[in-house]
Amino acid sequence: MKKALFNKVAGSLLLTAGLLASGAASAQTTLTFNADGNADFSGAHAWSEEANLDTYLFDVDTTSWASGTAVVGRTAIDGVRMDAYAITGIQFFWQAEDGTRTNLETVFTTEGGIEFYPVEALVAGSYGFTVTGNTPLASTGGIYSGTLNLAPVPEPSTFAMLGVGIGLLALTARRKTDNKLG
Repeated sequence: MKKALFNKVAGSLLLTAGLLASGAASAQTTLTFNADGNADFSGAHAWSEEANLDTYLFDVDTTSWASGTAVVGRTAIDGVRMDAYAITGIQFFWQAEDGTRTNLETVFTTEGGIEFYPVEALVAGSYGFTVTGNTPLASTGGIYSGTLNLAPVPEPSTFAMLGVGIGLLALTARRKTDNKLG
């Protein structure tokens, strides 16, 4: 019984170490969105003096706004809670069929939490973003996770129908308050 438990614990530790070591330099992942338009992503890295670069790929079927948030793992050292990972930048890009990438103007902010989004709406095509970061605490690993959301941009016909509906409501309201119309 003790041997089986030891083997499971040792196997778990080796798997965790392998996960951290495999993400030490660079990783590439294709995101899958749920019915609400959200896709989760995460990265785990062993300590390194060099920056880590993770790439996340996704496809857009219809013109959409993209926005994302992320959080970093924290650890306690000598009773002080510190970030165990630092995201230093996030950059969106468009990817052509031949694999070439064109960077998109991207907003990345860490004020009040990590938030990022491309300035323009994304049209149908292949896209991605890169997360650049590092493990600032010597000899410790670090993790981060986040969510990317795609929200479709309404079609012009949707705005036209909204305008017609508001116009009809205004006409109905005017008819009820204007005594001359009976």
